[in-house]
Amino acid sequence: MDLLPCGHVAVVGASRMCPHLLGTEGEDHVRMLTGRGLEYDLCCPACDRAARDGTPSELLPACEGCVARCTDDRGPVAWRGEPGIPERPEPLDATVVDVPTPITAIDIAPVASDARSTWLLLGEDGQIGRFDADSLAWKILARSNVTDEPDHWPWAGHRLRRRLSACPNGRFAAVVNDHGHHGQVIDLSTGRVTLTLHGGDYHPETVPFSLAFAQHRGRTVVIHRTDWNRLDVTDAAAGRLLTARSPTSYRRGEPRPEHYLDYFHGALHRSPGGRWLADDGWVWHPVGVPSVWDLHRWLDDNAWESENGPSRRQLCWRDYHWTTPMCWIGENLLAISGIGSDDEAMLAGVRIFDVTTGVEVTTFAGPTGPLFADARRLYAATPHGLTVWDPATGERTGTVPGFMPTSRHAGTGELATIGDRILRRWATPH
Repeated sequence: MDLLPCGHVAVVGASRMCPHLLGTEGEDHVRMLTGRGLEYDLCCPACDRAARDGTPSELLPACEGCVARCTDDRGPVAWRGEPGIPERPEPLDATVVDVPTPITAIDIAPVASDARSTWLLLGEDGQIGRFDADSLAWKILARSNVTDEPDHWPWAGHRLRRRLSACPNGRFAAVVNDHGHHGQVIDLSTGRVTLTLHGGDYHPETVPFSLAFAQHRGRTVVIHRTDWNRLDVTDAAAGRLLTARSPTSYRRGEPRPEHYLDYFHGALHRSPGGRWLADDGWVWHPVGVPSVWDLHRWLDDNAWESENGPSRRQLCWRDYHWTTPMCWIGENLLAISGIGSDDEAMLAGVRIFDVTTGVEVTTFAGPTGPLFADARRLYAATPHGLTVWDPATGERTGTVPGFMPTSRHAGTGELATIGDRILRRWATPH
């Protein structure tokens, strides 16, 4: 081996570096994409400014160790250029089916266990009904009356919105105020409110209302935020708390609880089989920290699993970056939108983690917008339409122009969105 410009006799690293980064560790750097996948070279901010003024950076080979010391555990302050996005077109029926709805709906939720295209619709007046998109059968089941929050301040542009969720079999629904305090769980078989929700008063405007349904030991449970740093699980039918434990917060002058969690719980995502729960929350200063833990362990073995249980893992840290798209790919893989460690230097793409280990198994550029997945493909709803990806290879395999879904029906495999009294549906390939 020859002596490299970095002063080492070693294997050449994957990235070239400007002279000012050679021999440094953890310095601010810019990643200059080469157009070959996520391959990039490295330069300091001064060389980046000079390059943008017309003076190209001098780039020198460096060893693997020098490249790693510059980039490990530290993202770039900026990306330049464009990534390479491989294409592998597959046959795709891009037909989107429009179905008129009986009411003006502000949100939809799939009845996931139904093999038919069955959806719950939430009306502007709070009514909730069951809609069969094939037969157009419609039945009003209940009416929600979640407390309005006219004093809501739209933090970082996140305006308060009503969101509808449904348990897998469609018996229970929840209506919550995202980025607000209030919500309800309703038994749709009777129209009765079984649980009145309050997510706490400390900075709820920074996150969607933490809520997810799950099945456990033959009963429907609802996971919901009861304070900024506390989640609880309640029996949806009986309204009985299943995660009773001592206080998780304290006031000035009081002792800090043993299991205190300094974490703002955010959007919740239950894995398809119901074992894992992903939480898109954040910590001061602020940093987004997507986390996961084993729901079964939480309910069966350890009431503190959501605070500091052995299955709880923090997957990545991103400055000022949370409430971002993510979805499950099968039971153990979680795709998280955005490549980078700072909101101001985030490249469009996904990072895929194996939640059983916390290891990032693959990363590829391209997908942006709300994410959905089935056993074979990842789907990203961009402003221009739906893009289809192979999550194993990072290849884009198709597009559905002009279609921007907001929900996935696990029973039928459809993606759908609502608007102007129209339910738009697209059937994913089998």
